[in-house]
Amino acid sequence: MSASPRPSDPLERLRPLLAELPGGGAWRSQREQLWNRLLAAGLPTTRDEPWKYANLRLLARRDLAPAAPRPITPEALAAAPDAAAGGATRLIFVDGRYQAGLAQRLAPPSSLQLSTFAAVVEAGEPDPGTPLAGDPDLVDERLRAWNGAFAVDGPVIRVPARATPPAVHVVHLATGGGAYPRTRIALEPGAQLELVETHLTLGAAEATVVAATEVEVGAGAELTHTVLQVLGERAVLLEDLAVEVGAGGHYRHRLAALGGQFARLDLRVRLAAAGAAVELAGLLFADGQREQHVRTLVTHAAPRTSSDQLYRGVGAGRGRGSYDGKVVVGVGAAGTESRQSSRHLLIGREAAFDSRPQLEINADDVKCSHGATTGTLDPQMLFYLLSRGIDAETARALLTYAFLGEVLRRFSVEPVRRAAEQRVLGRLPSAELLREFVA
Repeated sequence: MSASPRPSDPLERLRPLLAELPGGGAWRSQREQLWNRLLAAGLPTTRDEPWKYANLRLLARRDLAPAAPRPITPEALAAAPDAAAGGATRLIFVDGRYQAGLAQRLAPPSSLQLSTFAAVVEAGEPDPGTPLAGDPDLVDERLRAWNGAFAVDGPVIRVPARATPPAVHVVHLATGGGAYPRTRIALEPGAQLELVETHLTLGAAEATVVAATEVEVGAGAELTHTVLQVLGERAVLLEDLAVEVGAGGHYRHRLAALGGQFARLDLRVRLAAAGAAVELAGLLFADGQREQHVRTLVTHAAPRTSSDQLYRGVGAGRGRGSYDGKVVVGVGAAGTESRQSSRHLLIGREAAFDSRPQLEINADDVKCSHGATTGTLDPQMLFYLLSRGIDAETARALLTYAFLGEVLRRFSVEPVRRAAEQRVLGRLPSAELLREFVA
């Protein structure tokens, strides 16, 4: 009887590929360093505290090698909502590589400076982002190390001080095999940007996407970051997102996690100076045998900072998911205000959702609250709808949709909100009848 694969076995197969990746000198040395660190730790397992709710055994027999470049037609992007309408900028990345021929770059350079990670590597410039996240006791860094070892491209976006360019829409298309997009976003003081990211798959491709993103929001700047994840049923998405917000800055993250076989977001926000604020909101839809996981860490490192987290999950069929959120109020961070709310609805007998909000408070004069529930539909509300002549299946679908509405209302980008609504509606019972109620 053969032994089961060790957590590092899938990674061992990737070692010969390191020498084929672009970048020499310091770049190659950094790749090797990150690779050795990742290999020593191995892939995360449920024995690792940050990964107790997520099982990565499905990666053992997958092709994790970076996908070879392949031609893509505009029709392959049909599933992406037109979030860049109205003269905005649209950037297309296929398996983590920039596709210049499919892009729309209409914003003037004075209001938006665009580059790519590949261009930075080719020019031999310093790494535009931080390869490792920081304190390993707080955030598991293996995703960032994995991405740093194999990333070859990704968007580099900078908004000059006090500029307000049109929206930017970044489309990530996975076609099969491994993809390692690397993203860097920086807003200088007083700048504003609406950024949309869409993750989708070419057909039923078996793809594994390991993404890393660094965001810097300068003093008084505002970034609204909306993510629509509609990957195919055989796709895996592992993403590490690190954000730092300066004095009076504001970062908003909106997530609609609706696709994929397995998806996990590690989101870390550091409120670095007085008056910094963050709003996080997400809906996690785990039907069939999907898994949707979110882990957040918000650090209040300065006084008079605020954070607001709102997550809603639905488990149907044999779907599974989790929200694991921690708020740390640092020493001297007086005047902090923090709210966490995570609620999960189970509409499948074999579905499961876990929720673990946490608070660590090291300062006085703070207002912090958290709440978490996992359960089924409210029987009183269900009885009310049944008593009005609505059949049981439609009544359950209506209540499920209403449950997610609190998050959907926070999506400020209309095409993304509509796309998320239609996908949720299409996967609920009595979909056609339900659309008549919510049209």
